[in-house]
Amino acid sequence: MEQEKILLDIEYKFIEDFIKLRKEKGMTQHSLAELSGVLREKVAKIENHLNSPQINSLIKILQPIGYTIKIVPIDEEIKWVLI
Repeated sequence: MEQEKILLDIEYKFIEDFIKLRKEKGMTQHSLAELSGVLREKVAKIENHLNSPQINSLIKILQPIGYTIKIVPIDEEIKWVLI
């Protein structure tokens, strides 16, 4: 159970960071959708935590705001729970 909560927390933080970056770039969901080729409804569902984004969708929606996804080491504080 603890592992699932941590994973949900990581996803929640990721999406919140994404929303912050999109807004800092002055982009609406609509403009992001047009630039990324992802439907605005899908962007809205991701931002409202209604569904987990697929990797290809993440790559597409991050690109117009100047970001991508990357594999990085897990923070030591949560590593023990994920194993």
